[in-house]
Amino acid sequence: MIHPSKIIGHNEQLKILNESYHEKFPHAWIFNGIKGIGKYSTAVSFIRSVCKIERGYTQNLFEINSEENPVLVDDIRLLINQINLTNANENQNCFIIIDNANSLNFNSYNAMLKTIEDPPSNTIIIIISHEIKRIPKTISSRCIKLDFKPLSKKDMFEFCKYNQIECKHFDLEKNYFLTNGSIERLFFFISEEGKIIQEYFDKLNKNKSFKMSEFELFYDLIGNNYDKSFSSIMNHIFFIQKRRFLKYYKNKTYIKKILIFFSNIRILYTQNLNIDKKKELYYLLSEYIKTNEY
Repeated sequence: MIHPSKIIGHNEQLKILNESYHEKFPHAWIFNGIKGIGKYSTAVSFIRSVCKIERGYTQNLFEINSEENPVLVDDIRLLINQINLTNANENQNCFIIIDNANSLNFNSYNAMLKTIEDPPSNTIIIIISHEIKRIPKTISSRCIKLDFKPLSKKDMFEFCKYNQIECKHFDLEKNYFLTNGSIERLFFFISEEGKIIQEYFDKLNKNKSFKMSEFELFYDLIGNNYDKSFSSIMNHIFFIQKRRFLKYYKNKTYIKKILIFFSNIRILYTQNLNIDKKKELYYLLSEYIKTNEY
């Protein structure tokens, strides 16, 4: 579903697109930047503005590879055939948005490459990438790259105000660094799952201790959705440790603790020990707590 709204933090990118559109507009673009900062929304806002008719712009837009509906190579081929059949108006451009491009497989990239090399008439392709290094060079070298920066703290507050989003359980002013400038990460922290993880880490960081009873309760709360929660916990720890590293970089003893922590975690996963989930989380948090003293 397309839900265009006010674009916050990417006015410069919109300006580049709109000014280029009235000249010789490239037929293939890569919108690159971390996930959840508004690359897709910017693409839709641009397409709506150049298609003139707000209610009819979706007729000129084809979307593929959303998180809800991952794309297969046959889907890309079917889309190309469909566009070739329907794009008969020489005075009107057709737009393709390929979302989450980093999740595509080799065959899908090959099908996309053929379209980029020989695009259907009046067709503009916008590839949404969260990590351009993972896009094959055969693709990226044929596209114009438009970089998107993470949203600033001011942008995040503006987004929340405009969309009437309340952060009752998450202090955005204090914990902006945990969002990494991503609206998607903000939504996680204001969710019930995010609240549970945030409260647990607040206790860990405040008490500088690792209580087994609290760990048991925490695991019970997240166990039913462990894989998603574990990924969020890893991200949470990464951003906390990154901030500590930058803040205390002159303290060699403390920096050594952080480096040892990451080294131990890397060893755990490179050795593929196949420990059960509860022991995995216990080890991660017990190692993390060792870096709380600085």
